[in-house]
Amino acid sequence: MTPTEREEALERREANAALLAAKLEKDRAALEAEIAASSAAAKAAGAITRALQADAAKKVKDLEAQCAQWEAKLAKLKDEAAKSTPAAPPQEDLSAEWKALGEERARLAAERESFQADLEDYRTGRAAFDRMVMETRTKLKAEAQALAELRSKLASIRNEIESGVKAREAEVVRREAYLEGEREKLQAGVDALIRGENQLKEQRTKFEAQSAALAAKEVMFEDRYRQLQASMKNFAKA
Repeated sequence: MTPTEREEALERREANAALLAAKLEKDRAALEAEIAASSAAAKAAGAITRALQADAAKKVKDLEAQCAQWEAKLAKLKDEAAKSTPAAPPQEDLSAEWKALGEERARLAAERESFQADLEDYRTGRAAFDRMVMETRTKLKAEAQALAELRSKLASIRNEIESGVKAREAEVVRREAYLEGEREKLQAGVDALIRGENQLKEQRTKFEAQSAALAAKEVMFEDRYRQLQASMKNFAKA
């Protein structure tokens, strides 16, 4: 794999890691919001449960107080009946009193049955609420475990990205050092070329000077040759 391909692969991995990190962050925020909502719902359910328990306890106390009052009243009536003289109250008054007592007992029995039904409903609702709380806790535990796994995965991906970045930085530094060495070599070559060009210019100048001197000598030799030929012609004529 060439350095360009490695850089492209590393850039693709960094882009994918960034997308995955954004998705994990979004999932984490949604999960934390859901956990907060579940916690708020659990707190509200706990408050409702405490209110129902307080109301049930108050009803029980009220019924117990009413039962105690009627039992005291019944005991008082029994004492009065036991201590009654021959001049006892008319039978009609006692019948009305016993009838009222029977009606009150029936009312108390109906209220007790209603309270028992409410208590059973409360217990049923409490059991359902406990199941819901248990399921919510299990779900929250699983979600927390999933969040921890996501965070661990994100940390590993982040470490991998940091390792890749460090490796890329080391590769960049190495390539910069290599390019710096190549640049220095090229600069040295350019300097050598400039020195060679200067030397060639100097040699060409010397060669031109020598050529000019040779041309002057050639002209001088041609003049002397013409003079010699003229002398030879004159000598031949003589």
